[in-house]
Amino acid sequence: MMPTVTFATACWKRDWRQILLDPDYLGKAQISRHCFPFAERLLVINNVDQDLPEVLAAAQKKVQEGIIDRFVLAHDVLLSFQLHKEQFTQWQYYNALAPLMAIYECRSEYLLYVTGDVYLERPVSWIEKAIAYMKKEPRVKVANLTWNGNYREAKKESSYSTWNFYVAEQGFSDQMFLVRIEDFRCPIYGVVRGDAAHYPRGDVFEARVFSHMKNSGWKRATYRWGSYIHK
Repeated sequence: MMPTVTFATACWKRDWRQILLDPDYLGKAQISRHCFPFAERLLVINNVDQDLPEVLAAAQKKVQEGIIDRFVLAHDVLLSFQLHKEQFTQWQYYNALAPLMAIYECRSEYLLYVTGDVYLERPVSWIEKAIAYMKKEPRVKVANLTWNGNYREAKKESSYSTWNFYVAEQGFSDQMFLVRIEDFRCPIYGVVRGDAAHYPRGDVFEARVFSHMKNSGWKRATYRWGSYIHK
């Protein structure tokens, strides 16, 4: 039996209109083009300020239309991951809160998380292949599509390739990640290595995951035959 997978994305004050008011964006470009029967489709509402009533109404409409199954308001879940708000700047805090909230709320065995500005231009059937490969290679803990059609870059960053994946010894992006929830619900976010300095804005969520992956020998698999768009 195929493991269950939750799809999750997040909106905030600068992109909620694109995600919730465009009739095709969330349901088609973000969800259905993955060609996978998600057990749950989750929206995290994060840092929307004065627009909250309008955002809640738009999110409830997406539930009524069957586009998502539920939505949650982001709240401070840092203690569940042995983190403290004082470890983050304000921007870093909200940046980390969206994916951590999705991880915290996930009810499936796997989580596919994408940021609100990530979408697919065409259908790609990849999730089942990725899960099968992650089960076969236990050190591969993260899978994703190639970013912005940059297949040469993905190959260059990898250590080796299989028929379906470029496999890298390091690297992580919060733009898209498919993970086994058991691995990422642990308190793995407390260390930031010096070689994570290439991530912008300091000790962000991405840098923390990157650091734990390197410290633990975890690998990343990038699908060779499909891409997401991040503008």
